[in-house]
Amino acid sequence: MSDKTQEISAIENKYGHVLFRLALAHMVDIGIRHLTDENVEECFKQITAKDEEAKASGSIPIMTAEFQFEVVRCASELAKFGVWELFAYVKNYIAISN
Repeated sequence: MSDKTQEISAIENKYGHVLFRLALAHMVDIGIRHLTDENVEECFKQITAKDEEAKASGSIPIMTAEFQFEVVRCASELAKFGVWELFAYVKNYIAISN
């Protein structure tokens, strides 16, 4: 078990399984509620502004603005699903490695 896994497990043990699951759902639900069309557009503006700042200073970002836009678009589409539908999909179809 990795250190991070042990830390997460300690939190689950501290609060109990039910509260832990509810907290995870709450955390994702907050993200989902903030992925409104208006907030997504504001995020695009922020990404564009940071990209322009980076270009002006000559720095090269790890992720392009276009890639960041796609991340936000994907998150916005995923936000249309319920929390537990997303968790079930991750559990069954997303390979996770340490």
